[in-house]
Amino acid sequence: MAGSSEKVALITGVTGQDGAHLAEFLLAKGYVVHGMKRRSSSFNTERIDHLIHDPHEQGISFHLHYGDVTDATNIIRIVQETKPDEIYNLAAQSHVQVSFETPEYTANADGLGTLRLLEAIRILGRESKTRFYQASTSELFGKAQEIPQKENNSILSALALRGRKALCPLDHGKLP
Repeated sequence: MAGSSEKVALITGVTGQDGAHLAEFLLAKGYVVHGMKRRSSSFNTERIDHLIHDPHEQGISFHLHYGDVTDATNIIRIVQETKPDEIYNLAAQSHVQVSFETPEYTANADGLGTLRLLEAIRILGRESKTRFYQASTSELFGKAQEIPQKENNSILSALALRGRKALCPLDHGKLP
C-alpha cells in the first residue's frame, strides 16, 4: 500500500470529529491516509463519507480499515500492511457516563490501546520509521483552572481518575 514517496498516515478513530478533520487536513497536504474504524452494527461514517471511494479505483489516497485498539493482532496487521510514516491515535472511549459504566473497557481501549499501537511499532521494527502522536482530551483536566491548558496543569476529572483507578489495581483504594 505504501511504496511511493508520499507520506503515509494511519489515523485511529478516523470517524470521530477530530479524526475526520485530520484526515481532510493530511489529504490536502498530499498524504496517503489510512483510517481505522471499529466494526459496529451501524456504519457511522457520515463525517468521512465524502472521502470513501471504491478501493479498486486507482489513485485513491484515503483507505478505510476495520480495526479496534483492543485487538493487538489486528493492529499489527494494519501497521504492517500500511507501513505508516505517522500514526495518530485518536481512538478512545471518552464519554464520561460510559466510562463509569464500563471502566474495564475504557481502560482497555484508552490505556492498553495506546500500548498496543506502540508495541506494533516496536514489533515491526518501525521505531525509526514511524512517528507516533497520542491525542488526549481536555476532559482530563475537568474544570479548567488555567487557560490555555498546559502539560503541568492538575488532572481533576472524574473520567481521568476513573481510568487511573482501572489501570492501578494495586492502589488499595488510595486514589480518589
